[in-house]
Amino acid sequence: MRIEFLILYISMAAWIFPIFRQHKCNIFYFFLLLGLADPLATLLLYIFHFNNSYLFVSIAPFLFYSVGINRTLKFKINSVEVFVFSLTFLLLFIIPNLDIILLIVHLLTLIRIIYKIIIQLHLSMQINTFYLVLAFYMLSSIASLIIYLNGGHQAIILFYINLSFQILIAIFFSIFREDHPKLTYNISPVDLE
Repeated sequence: MRIEFLILYISMAAWIFPIFRQHKCNIFYFFLLLGLADPLATLLLYIFHFNNSYLFVSIAPFLFYSVGINRTLKFKINSVEVFVFSLTFLLLFIIPNLDIILLIVHLLTLIRIIYKIIIQLHLSMQINTFYLVLAFYMLSSIASLIIYLNGGHQAIILFYINLSFQILIAIFFSIFREDHPKLTYNISPVDLE
């Protein structure tokens, strides 16, 4: 088996475990979508020869939505989420390259995660390392897409190196939940000066 297929299959398996670990957390649906996307895309590709980019672009706005879910409240959708869903749909008719659409929606998802970190810091003077790692994961996904879009042999090698690194991030999410007390750090106003 070629090394890139081995990395790909290990990555697919690694992202299944966070689904079970994050089951009772607010971010569960994010990991559910993330964990099922690659295996489903691979099945659709091999069985129906379906362009898996359509699947990833379809899932991307749901990833954006899932970052903001609070499972203790009733599901609702706000105007920003409607905008992201509408933008994704509109871009399908404007931009022929689906990877660019995926890049745009992933960038919006990263901004939403960073916004969540800033709001938590502002309201409770706490930083949750879980969300920092999640933001780092999204940043690495964006980097992977940019590398992939540049093409070439070296870009493919960098893509698989980044995918290997993301396996370590999947292991982190398989061990730690968003509500793990050791991941939350209080920041006093003195520390910020």
